[in-house]
Amino acid sequence: MPCFIVADDESIASRIRSVLAFHKRDCPKTNVLPTDQAAGRLGREPAVGLVVAVLPPDPATALELLARLAPMADGGLLAVGPTSDARLVVQALRTGVRDYLDRSDLEAELDAAVKRMAASTHAGASHGRVVAVLAPSGGSGSSTIAANLASAMAAEHGSAGLFDLKLEAGDLAALLDLKPTYTLADLCKTAAPFDKVMLERSFARHESGVSLLAAPRRLADAPLVRPEGVARALDLARSLFPAVVVDVDHHFRDEQLVAIRDADVLAVVFRLDFNSLRNVHRTMEHLGRLGLAGDRVRLVVNRSGQPGEVPHAKAEEALGGVIAFSVPEDARTVARANNNGVPFVIEAPSSKVARSLVQLARLLVPPSAHAGASASAESRPGWRPWRKRNVAAL
Repeated sequence: MPCFIVADDESIASRIRSVLAFHKRDCPKTNVLPTDQAAGRLGREPAVGLVVAVLPPDPATALELLARLAPMADGGLLAVGPTSDARLVVQALRTGVRDYLDRSDLEAELDAAVKRMAASTHAGASHGRVVAVLAPSGGSGSSTIAANLASAMAAEHGSAGLFDLKLEAGDLAALLDLKPTYTLADLCKTAAPFDKVMLERSFARHESGVSLLAAPRRLADAPLVRPEGVARALDLARSLFPAVVVDVDHHFRDEQLVAIRDADVLAVVFRLDFNSLRNVHRTMEHLGRLGLAGDRVRLVVNRSGQPGEVPHAKAEEALGGVIAFSVPEDARTVARANNNGVPFVIEAPSSKVARSLVQLARLLVPPSAHAGASASAESRPGWRPWRKRNVAAL
């Protein structure tokens, strides 16, 4: 189907045509339409492919234009405008546009949007795998694990989603050196249920291929995140990414339990010290009572190999479950990467800890897991699920 550009500025239209041509999307000059003639022309076309509309300066006129064009754009409608007005962006997305592009970074934004549309078409009915990362004790490094897992999965699968559900103290944006414009709280406070397009615009994109849905910027916004919003965001994210990593908190409020419930795999991250083991045991008992434990749980030791740590065998005996994976201690590499805002799987890929995280990522989401062609994780050597045994509690 032919593409159309709706713009009153010929120079911007020319730049858009160049990007579309690079992606082999045909848009002759006759398909560049002024805003006051666009709806009439498109209404007479037998078929309309992708439409890229450059918004006029007046917000009311811009929204009216999008509302008229959206039903006609069988191949999707992309809006180009300023992103300084968050209200305009949200209202534009509600008219039915596929994506809202920042006019100040037009070529890069349009290029990425066309690629996402192509990837979505090729993905069809693919269903991404959700991995929840939970640390029953603070200081276990679960956020660092989550950020690096997502980065490793993005390298393996082409892209990955990353959700920060540590609503009061989320660190993922800092660990990736990102400054998100929107958060999950912004999505949840909209009057109408958000859709896939609104979710996509809420992600902060990292050069690694990770898309972050950040924790609220203000503590006062944390209560805006509701369980139904988390459930909807995860459901939509499955259709956008082959893998989604969720950094959950250990407070077990309803929005956290929704993420744990909906996850395909729950990675419980801890250190081999007495307090951490005790909290893991309590957490697993609690999740078991809620029906949220079982074979999808993976016990993951972080910073393994520290002096004086509890031996693996004694830890397994105390927990009543087997340790599925151990991430080695490498405080220097991890601290440097965290301080630089770069995942260590990117900054120090040859380090032992980075290689370990890549292996863990492949075990949690095998290379072909999203295509349904891989063996289950349980069938892989050394990959052992949590199975509660009748042992004394810590």
